[in-house]
Amino acid sequence: MLIAIGAVSLVVGGVGIMNIMLVSVTERTREIGVRLAIGARVRDIRLQFLLEALALGLMGGFVGVAIGWLTSVLLAGGFGWSLTISIEATAVALGVAIGSGVIFGYYPAHHASQLDPIVALRAES
Repeated sequence: MLIAIGAVSLVVGGVGIMNIMLVSVTERTREIGVRLAIGARVRDIRLQFLLEALALGLMGGFVGVAIGWLTSVLLAGGFGWSLTISIEATAVALGVAIGSGVIFGYYPAHHASQLDPIVALRAES
């Protein structure tokens, strides 16, 4: 049951990252068109948006780990439990957050890299 809840949460978070990145691509269509028109390669545009998605995943991972650690410390202190925080589990959580950002950010990055510069430059701001 916990695996199912975790998987659903991961997918919901990933879809959130994808939506944020798609909005970012839509709002920055002219910028992408200018970059493509002056010689940016397709992989440069894709890398730019993949790095932004990675940053979103990393920030979300850090916030999630911080909230998890704080909640664990408060609950353990409140109930008098002993607490051991696993560095390996923390690293896995951050890795999953980063992976989620990159996986769900790939489609918007690919979409941005495939824009036609002429059409992108004609887009309304």
